[in-house]
Formats: sequence, structure tokens, C-alpha cells
Amino acid sequence: MPESISYNNALIQGFVGAAGAVPGTVLSFPFDSIKIRQQTTPGLSLFSASNTQAAWGFHKGMGHAVNQKVMTRFPMFLVSAIAVEKAEAFMSEKRAAFFGSAVSGYATGSIASIAEWNKVQNSRGGGGGERGGLLARSIRAHGLFLGIQKAIKRAHFCGMRNGCFDSIFFGTKHILTSRGYSDGTAYASAASVAVVGDFAMDVIAKRLMAVPPEDDLSKYKQGMFRETFKAVAKEGVGIFRGVVAKTGEFAISYFITGLCAATVMEKTRTLLNKYQ
Repeated sequence: MPESISYNNALIQGFVGAAGAVPGTVLSFPFDSIKIRQQTTPGLSLFSASNTQAAWGFHKGMGHAVNQKVMTRFPMFLVSAIAVEKAEAFMSEKRAAFFGSAVSGYATGSIASIAEWNKVQNSRGGGGGERGGLLARSIRAHGLFLGIQKAIKRAHFCGMRNGCFDSIFFGTKHILTSRGYSDGTAYASAASVAVVGDFAMDVIAKRLMAVPPEDDLSKYKQGMFRETFKAVAKEGVGIFRGVVAKTGEFAISYFITGLCAATVMEKTRTLLNKYQ
């Protein structure tokens, strides 16, 4: 049982996530664009989503995507390391990896929801932040109280989705690394499993983000789990349209993060020791 939290280790893990997110997001972004189109446009096939615009169009919104990934993954890895270490005080390492990461994932996903909204709006040609921020537009359209409430609902859905993903990812990665798999393989495999595990929730979160702030959210009256179950019951396997593109995106992105992990950890540890 850990007696105290190793904040240096948590900081190192945070830098691993952030450093790997930049090249990983750039290289995997075409898959991200295809995935968003499929998730937010019911019935759109992989082929149709891949041929909706010229090749350069696949990188539209990439700046927001990189911003969102860095915003999410630095605290995702950092807070997860702290939460998992804290959870190890009253449960096994494996259970702590799943439970602690679920808690930290909800927090970081909620915080990064505005960046994700910008990314989704730009990928769909909605302009995102070019016409004002999510909160500002929501308040202008619905008034102070309702505007904030609708922005919080979006943040909550993103937090629930991230909590599910982080729990599966860090828990699976812990199992794979403890069995001797390389960092690249463990990161990519864990990310692929997490993608499938949280995909239906991700679809609901993306659809909610695709709704302009001025529009009504009455279609999403219930909580994340109920909305997800309702969508799965209605659409069946169709809700998993886009899972191939997203699995490719995350496998590439997290494989690169895994490859960077050892180098980033060594450099960050050296830097921290130098200034202590």
C-alpha cells in the first residue's frame, strides 16, 4: 500500500500522454474525421465518409483536435496516476487501475468538453469557435440558467464517456504491461479494446456535440447510460458504424504514445531531478 502519492511519477505520466498526443493525433486525424462523420450522420458508410471531400479536407479541424488531445491526455495520464495510486490503498493494483481511472477520466473529460465541441463543429463544417464559444452561444440562445445547464449537460456526457474509456484503457494496459508486452503493443491494444467498449457512449456524446448551442436538447432528456441503451436498442449494430475508423485512429495514436513513453519518461525524470 502506498503511504504517499508520488507526484513526480504522476507528472511524468502526464508528459507521456501529452507528448505522444501531438504526433499521434496528426498522423491519425484522417481516421478521426471519417469517424466523426459516421457517428454524427446516421447511415453514412465508411466509403461515403471517406469520399465526402478532397484529401486536404480530412485535416480540417486538426488544430482543435490536437488541442483537445493535449488538454485531455496530460491530465488524463497525470490524474489517473494519482487516482490509481490513491485507490491502491484499499484495493488491488488491477482493480485500482480500473476504478481510479474511471474517476479521473470523468473529471478530465468534462473539462475538455469545450475543445471537443469545437473539434466536432469544425469537422462537420459548423465553424465551432469561429462564431463564438459554446457557453456564450448557449447563454445567448437560452438565457443564463438554461444556457449553463445545457453546457454542463454536454460536459457531463463527455465526462461519462471518458470515464468509461479511461477505466478500460488503463486497466487493460496494466494487465498487458504486467505480462511483459512492449509499451507500443500494450498502449495500442488497450486503446483498441477501450474504443470498442465505450463506442456507443462516444456516439451519443458526439451527436450531442454536433447539436448547435442554439438548438433544443429535448432529444437527450435522459442520462448517458439510458440514452446509450435507447440508441443501441433502436439502431442495433448500426450504432457501431465508425468503429473501424476510430479503432484505427486510436491504435495509431496510442502506439506512437507507447513508443514515446520510455524516452519521454527518461527526459522528464532527468529534468525533474535537475530542478529538485
